[in-house]
Amino acid sequence: MMRNDEQLLIGKVLQIKDKLSAKRHNIPETLQTEWQHLNARTECFEVDALYNQAVKGERMRKHVEFDGNTKELTQIVNRLTELNDAVCNKALRH
Repeated sequence: MMRNDEQLLIGKVLQIKDKLSAKRHNIPETLQTEWQHLNARTECFEVDALYNQAVKGERMRKHVEFDGNTKELTQIVNRLTELNDAVCNKALRH
């Protein structure tokens, strides 16, 4: 069972990923690899991941397959925030 602080961090991850997904065409080539890595690392939090695990006729449980801890989630949030800031700053300069 996840603790409340982990749930809040997952919420932040999803918020920032949503912003970055909307601006994905503005992500510089130099940051594309990092974006792809962070996106893949956190895709287990997305709604699609929950539905893909659903079994017809069985009650669906929210189960997130993330093997990290709170510290790692915090690092992911920080890196996504930095990436979002870099994309926003690039967009402002153009």
